[in-house]
Amino acid sequence: MASSVSASTLAGRLGDGWRGRDPVLAPALAHELRAQVIDGRLPVRARLPSERSLAAALGVSRGTVGRAYDELTRTGFLRRTQGAGSWTALPDGARPGVGLRVTLPGGVAPDVVNLSVAAPPAPEGLAAAAARALDELPRHTAGMGYGAAGIDDLRQAVAERFSARGLPTRPGQVMVCGGAQHGLHLVLGLLCKPGDRVLVDDPGYPRTLTAIAAARCRPVAVPLTPDGWDADAWEHAIRHTRPALAVTVADFHNPTGRTMPAETRARIVAACARAGTTLVIDETNAELRLDGPPLPPPVATFERGPTVITVGSLSKASWGGLRVGWVRASGRAVGELAAVRADQDAASPILEQLVATQLVRDLDAALPARHRLLAQRRDALIGAVARHAPHWTARMPHGGLCTWWDLGRAVSSSLCEAALGAGIHVTPGSAFTAGTTGERFLRLPYVLAEDELEDAVARLAALEEGLVPIDAARPSRRAALDAV
Repeated sequence: MASSVSASTLAGRLGDGWRGRDPVLAPALAHELRAQVIDGRLPVRARLPSERSLAAALGVSRGTVGRAYDELTRTGFLRRTQGAGSWTALPDGARPGVGLRVTLPGGVAPDVVNLSVAAPPAPEGLAAAAARALDELPRHTAGMGYGAAGIDDLRQAVAERFSARGLPTRPGQVMVCGGAQHGLHLVLGLLCKPGDRVLVDDPGYPRTLTAIAAARCRPVAVPLTPDGWDADAWEHAIRHTRPALAVTVADFHNPTGRTMPAETRARIVAACARAGTTLVIDETNAELRLDGPPLPPPVATFERGPTVITVGSLSKASWGGLRVGWVRASGRAVGELAAVRADQDAASPILEQLVATQLVRDLDAALPARHRLLAQRRDALIGAVARHAPHWTARMPHGGLCTWWDLGRAVSSSLCEAALGAGIHVTPGSAFTAGTTGERFLRLPYVLAEDELEDAVARLAALEEGLVPIDAARPSRRAALDAV
């Protein structure tokens, strides 16, 4: 769909980081605009502002913008028509949207190796849990089957699980929903209005970004550093943007695998409380500690009021096919969320909730086997990369389901495009970013069997060798000087 981008909006999206990439501003500006088109932050067929208006918004000369537009036109990222303006484009042969495609399992052909979804297979005890749940079903069939907050047994089991982890919780503070993503949509619908700002990690979970977009809110990206969360940056962003909501994955972060330290949790919670910002913590991976140090206390233990909402689910600890999750919040917020939900799906299915109740109660017995399986597959993946692509680097995660690889070159989208043609579906790094290109990075989950991971990594490494980085078209230093 064609659209227009105003000069002030585009200047805000560009920020100031591009200015330090090259002493000559025109090629640096062209490089940043090109990157934003490639990873989807600037849509294809968007009309860009005039040279004069963008120059004024950026505080640079009109000639600088003109030379940047000329470079984008030369490399196929801009179409210019006399009297019609300048429109973003992709070079001939390129396909739009690669950086933003995040396909669910049902959208991948059965003969394709699917590395796009970080979700393990069902545990061995699922069938037994379902059989016990079926025996419990007659207790519920006398009623109408509707209950927006969920059945009492499951709310009690989830509350007990939170309490055992050090976060005292009453059943009335728990609402059952259709997964953590469903819970986030409900929270956005309750607490945000169109145009509100929502703080997010960069990189972060792609479905968080799509949920924010669906709520017509504006993501504010706070970059993760090589050491993880930057509490100073979070405090600065909260203080200056006053977001309605902030969202993060504190335990085994998706996609980086990092865990937020206790002192950072306390500082971010305090900053949100001072600004009146609700902090949403996605704990989907919290039960998947494979090794390493114990997890810090849950983020909500640091709150001094009802400022933290926690969403979680059984999709990673047990099985995504159940589509059962929960929201932990104040009793008042749970009631309000249940009212918001009434306009969507009314309630979660009773039988699935009964199965989930059995699984939550049995987690302590079931998790060790799951942890062993995932640790073996994680080690197999890291070993495969060491053998086939030793120039890729990543920090070894101590839990969760995925690894975040620095490829060393800006080839992520190109690699994923080539891999799809070779029978491997993997999501490019750009899908996980809101404020940067992500083109140097690739998320690889470790949920497939070891032999599948070995083969997939070998094929990806072979494909990557012949790719040209997206910034290779950037003019040389001499050419840039000649263009001044």
